[in-house]
Amino acid sequence: MNYARLKAWFIATFTFAVVAVVIRAIWQIVVIPTQGTMLIFIPLILALLGMNALFAYLVVNPQKFKSLPFIIGVTIALTAALLAGVAHFVRFIISPQADPALCKVIGSFVLLSSVSAYLMVIRIIWSFRKAREG
Repeated sequence: MNYARLKAWFIATFTFAVVAVVIRAIWQIVVIPTQGTMLIFIPLILALLGMNALFAYLVVNPQKFKSLPFIIGVTIALTAALLAGVAHFVRFIISPQADPALCKVIGSFVLLSSVSAYLMVIRIIWSFRKAREG
C-alpha cells in the first residue's frame, strides 16, 4: 500500500470539509458585516485553518506530535475556537432568539463544558510536554 497517497487522501478529505466551512463563514461575514459577526467568524476561520494545517502536519509527520511548534499551534487554534464560541454565546444570550429561559440554561452549560474541555485539553497537552522534558 502506498502510504503517501493515503496521507494525501486524508489531508484532501479534511481540507475539503474545512474549506466548505471557511467559505460559509466568509459568506456570513459578507452577508452580515457587523462587528459581532466579525468577532465570531474571524477567530473561527483562523481556528479552522490552523487546525487544518496542524492536521496536515500531523499526517505527514506523526512523530512530531510532541514537538513544541505543534503544541503551540494546537494551543493557538483551540484558543481561537474558544474565543469564537464565547463571542457567539455572549451575542446569543442577549438576542431575542434566546427568549425561552431554557435556551439560556442550555447555552450556559455548553459554554461551561467548552471552557472546561479547553482547560482540560490544554493541561493534558502541556503536561505531556513537561513530562517529556523532565
